Amino acid sequence: MSRCAVLGLGNPLLSDDAVGLRVADELSRLLAADPIPGVDVLQSARGGFELIDLLQGYERAVIIDALDIPEGEPGRVRRLGMEEFAGSARLVGAHEVSLSTAFELARRLSIPMPSEVEVIGIEVEDSRTFSEQLTPAVNAVVAPLAAEIHATLKSLR
Repeated sequence: MSRCAVLGLGNPLLSDDAVGLRVADELSRLLAADPIPGVDVLQSARGGFELIDLLQGYERAVIIDALDIPEGEPGRVRRLGMEEFAGSARLVGAHEVSLSTAFELARRLSIPMPSEVEVIGIEVEDSRTFSEQLTPAVNAVVAPLAAEIHATLKSLR
């Protein structure tokens, strides 16, 4: 496996919206205890064009974010393609570009972007309340998901 970025997205002040950041924090803790060469953990509260700056030069990317959908099941983890991921304001906001559009723009500008991208969306219960706490169902998925990502990346080595 070549260079891999694991990007946790979220707003740390909007309850479950911070879940991507929390998974990234937990993965960083796991990597400190059991490093995997070539894996970098990144965090951002933004998406769109910033994704080009964050992910350029990596061969692989894992993007983790809150997935706010009607009648979702809080804590359910979904693996999605770039075109499917439409639950995140950061990745489809009115003033930003979508994930797939950012990658297409980078390609047209000859900016090297990851050829392998996994998007992990975690269905949320509350992404609108000002709180630094995740709801219980969403919080329960943080450690197991970080451990799963760590194990997967380690197996690719």
